[in-house]
Amino acid sequence: MAVTGQQVFDMAMVLIDEVSETGNIVADNPEYYRARSIKILTLLQAELMRVSETPVVINDLSQNLSLSDKQCLTVLPYGLAAHLLIQEDVNTASFFNARYDELKRRSPATIEPITDVNNVLGGMQ
Repeated sequence: MAVTGQQVFDMAMVLIDEVSETGNIVADNPEYYRARSIKILTLLQAELMRVSETPVVINDLSQNLSLSDKQCLTVLPYGLAAHLLIQEDVNTASFFNARYDELKRRSPATIEPITDVNNVLGGMQ
């Protein structure tokens, strides 16, 4: 399964309490949130990727995200919610950002060998 930006956006809308009991977005200006989410998801996705990976620029929320499904479904919604609320509700944005940081730290790290392209180690490897 590939998670789309729309799925992460929908989850973030639930987190920031902008969804009614019928599942409809009830934000005053949902298009404002959608437009910002496209750029924010590109930023967050790049932040969570390995340094050696090239992030995909998100141009539309229907695009698949390049992260694992688990990261998309657990980490990204909190990061997106934090960024969407930063100007409206600093306290709630701080809560979501703290949760995002916590979940980001739980993501498994991968160790990649460093290539000494400038021979800084002088053959000491």
